[in-house]
Amino acid sequence: MSSGTINDMKINPQDIKPAPLWRRLAAMAYDSILVLAIWMVVVFIVLSLFGVDNARTVDGETVTLDPLYRILVLASMVFSAWAFFGWFWTHSGQTLGMQAWRLKAQNADGSGITLKQSLIRFFAAIPAFVILGAGYFYLWFNPQRQTLHEKLSDSVTVMLPLMEKDKA
Repeated sequence: MSSGTINDMKINPQDIKPAPLWRRLAAMAYDSILVLAIWMVVVFIVLSLFGVDNARTVDGETVTLDPLYRILVLASMVFSAWAFFGWFWTHSGQTLGMQAWRLKAQNADGSGITLKQSLIRFFAAIPAFVILGAGYFYLWFNPQRQTLHEKLSDSVTVMLPLMEKDKA
C-alpha cells in the first residue's frame, strides 16, 4: 500500500467514517471556485453564440439581459454545475475539492453512486444549502450522519483514511 491512488488502495471498512461538516464545507468552498470558473466560460459561450447585442434590452437608461437569455444563461449554469459534480461523483466519487479534503460520495456499501442519485443529490443540495444550510445541519440529527440531500439520494459522504505515503 505504499503507492497508488485512493481508488486503487484497499480500505478497511472500519477506517471509513462519515465526513464532518467542516470538511464538507471546505471541499464545497474549493469546488465553488472551480464552478465559478466554469460558469464564466459557459456564460461567455452562450452570449457569444447569440451575440451580446441580441441578448440585451434597453429599458429607459438601463441595459438589462433579455428575459429569454437570462433563462438560457441560468439553465446553462445549472446544467454545467450538475455536469461537473455529477461526472466526478459517478466516476470517482470525488470532486477536486473532495480529493483535497479526502472525502468521497458513495453508497453505504461503498459502491459508486448512479447518475440518478447524482441528479437527486445535486438538486436537493441547492435548497439544503440556500435555506440557511438546514439540509447540511440535518447530519447532526441523523444517526447515519447524512445530510438531507444524501438521505434523499440514498448516498453518503465519507472521510477517507490517510494513505501510507501521507502518514510519513
